[in-house]
Amino acid sequence: MNCIIRPCTVKDCKVILQFIKELAIDYKVPPTDVKVTLEALREDGFGARPRYDCYLAELPPGETNKEAGGSIVGYVLSTYTYSSWKGRNVYMDNMYVQPQFRGRQIGKQLLEKAVQAAIAKGCCQLRMHVGNWKANEMGFLAHHGGEDLTAKEGWALFRFEEDALQRLAARSTF
Repeated sequence: MNCIIRPCTVKDCKVILQFIKELAIDYKVPPTDVKVTLEALREDGFGARPRYDCYLAELPPGETNKEAGGSIVGYVLSTYTYSSWKGRNVYMDNMYVQPQFRGRQIGKQLLEKAVQAAIAKGCCQLRMHVGNWKANEMGFLAHHGGEDLTAKEGWALFRFEEDALQRLAARSTF
């Protein structure tokens, strides 16, 4: 299925927030753990210093998503980071296609758009994480050239939540 892949606009933030919540459910994350707000998405994506790029998958004109109404069926959200070994990187935080539209090459189109944007910004790597129980997603990424660094190189992903950041900052001797 060919979708229109287009940049997200500030008016699309409401549907992006809806998709973030759907993705959280898909990952078995309690809805209360989704802390991002509509206002934060608007400011962080379209304010004075944008923090992310986002592209939407939209059905062709005249077609609508019968279950959800509207025409947007997926998105990819990326941020930019830096590797001290390689230079500029893109971090693909989320790529989501509504379940009823999966298997139609929409994810491939979203991935390709994120990659094109990253290359245009001089990036040499795309990084992301995926749950190790998500065999389909891992297979999709591997099929398109992604490497599982946990399996290949033994890398482990760490995260510091806000309370850990606060404790660490409070202990600082600087």
